[in-house]
Amino acid sequence: MSAPEFDLVIKGARVVDGTGLPAYVSDVGVKGDRIAKIGRIDSAAIRTIDGDGLVLTPGFIDIHTHYDVQLDWDPIVTPSCWHGITTVLAGNCGFTLAPAKPEDVDWLAGMLSRVEGMSRAALAEGLKFTGGGHGDYWGRFEGKVGVNVASYVGHCAVRRYVMGDDASEREATPEEIGQMKELVREAMREGAIGFSTSQLDLHVGEDGREVPSNHASADEVVALAGVLSEFDRGAVEIIPRSFGRGYDDADRELMVRIHEASGRPVELNLLFPSGEDPESWSKSLAWCKEQNEKGGRFHPQFATNRGGIHMKLSDTFVFDDMKKWREVLCLAEPERSERLRDPAARAELGQEFEAEAATTIGMSWGNLAVEQVADPANQEKVGKTIAELAAAEGKDGVDVFLDLALSEGLETWFNMVTVPEAAAYMDQICAQVMREPFAMAGSSDGGAHLASFVGADYTTNLLTDFVPDVLSLEEAVFKLAYMPAVVHGIRDRGAIREGYYADLVLIDMDALAKGETWLAKDFPAESERFVVDSRGYVATIVNGEVVLEQNKHTGALPGHVLR
Repeated sequence: MSAPEFDLVIKGARVVDGTGLPAYVSDVGVKGDRIAKIGRIDSAAIRTIDGDGLVLTPGFIDIHTHYDVQLDWDPIVTPSCWHGITTVLAGNCGFTLAPAKPEDVDWLAGMLSRVEGMSRAALAEGLKFTGGGHGDYWGRFEGKVGVNVASYVGHCAVRRYVMGDDASEREATPEEIGQMKELVREAMREGAIGFSTSQLDLHVGEDGREVPSNHASADEVVALAGVLSEFDRGAVEIIPRSFGRGYDDADRELMVRIHEASGRPVELNLLFPSGEDPESWSKSLAWCKEQNEKGGRFHPQFATNRGGIHMKLSDTFVFDDMKKWREVLCLAEPERSERLRDPAARAELGQEFEAEAATTIGMSWGNLAVEQVADPANQEKVGKTIAELAAAEGKDGVDVFLDLALSEGLETWFNMVTVPEAAAYMDQICAQVMREPFAMAGSSDGGAHLASFVGADYTTNLLTDFVPDVLSLEEAVFKLAYMPAVVHGIRDRGAIREGYYADLVLIDMDALAKGETWLAKDFPAESERFVVDSRGYVATIVNGEVVLEQNKHTGALPGHVLR
């Protein structure tokens, strides 16, 4: 008896191939890690899956994640894989752990912990990297991951490697810029997906100083991004300093220079209204459209996830936009709690909250509620806003907030209550942005801010909440799969074509839905994180192997480290 011609055949599914072409019904045959045939298949296969009534798409590519560290203990990057993701791009915002000298690994881990909301205890217990280059970092995962992964080379690590502690103090000399360029070049040779940087002043490391990339001159950023001109792939990812303010003239000039120097696409962060400038998103969108009409390649992201913000004062970045709050919450214990108890410090925090919280982080005592308490005696406060508790107790909001948190060792969970009218307004903005052909779907921020929010459901939300009213199914899948592959130079992925890698998702569109968001305690050092479930993903296939069935891991780890 002859061997089966195919390893896997999916029969009679409605194929949405990722290119934007109309869907069609077909069989799809897989041999090894590639798509071997699209069409009628009568040959034998080791495994056949009935796709009748289901939709088959290419695997989705999550373009903005910080899964760099999580892969050390979670090879399938939950919860993103539960939402059709088969490839993740890590190392965004200029924050990577490589290249690194051995003595700098802990410093970089501390920076990640602070700016990306990763548990310091989890990093201490779970991170296995001890230093080296981009290839050293990512080579550790070959053959050990369930999804495909690629990473940018991050500006902060490059700067720290060359300048040491001075990276967080001053601009670089021409000689130092030359050394940094060589590090970026080396990382690109070792398979980096591009170069990432950011210059937001709210990004502050464990030491209280702004992160290294914030101290770089425009000439330095352009020089490092320009290294990509030597390669025929990759993108530049940047969050400019005026992010959330419609991009000021200096940042617009910088981004144009980056694009011209690199010759590569420029990936920008989410467009949404900020409290400081509610029309910032439309200004940024208009600028991107203008540049792209001139022949540029600028790709802002839109966010369809609406998970809300969670926080506890033992570990949060949410208040970082407010200077006095950031200073206090960056302190180690017991000094942090001592300052939060101090009447003079508390008065300053209260004044700053009243003056700035609404515009900087969209928060007020009226929309900040108690979500979960550590002490059962406080259970009656769950679900009530700080404003409601303050009125009942005859106290100021800041006192109610801090007194409750301090009474529970800063382990009280709070959340920002989503107002339905605000959510509807955000959806209207999101719909306007996603209609632009240059806008990409994002941003999960997977692996980051684990105790504050979870955005991994953006793929599911796009397919359920915006199809077909805003985008067709074909258009949505294009933005989730083939578009990010093309923008980042990822070859043979993102579409269902013969010869392409068999990254596939089989979906029951009638059952597809976002599930519950819940608090898991499954990371190293028993650290907590929020995750979000889904329903309707029948099978997720990576490089020809079924990795998830109904979101249950099969044990397979066929993912590739993309180089």
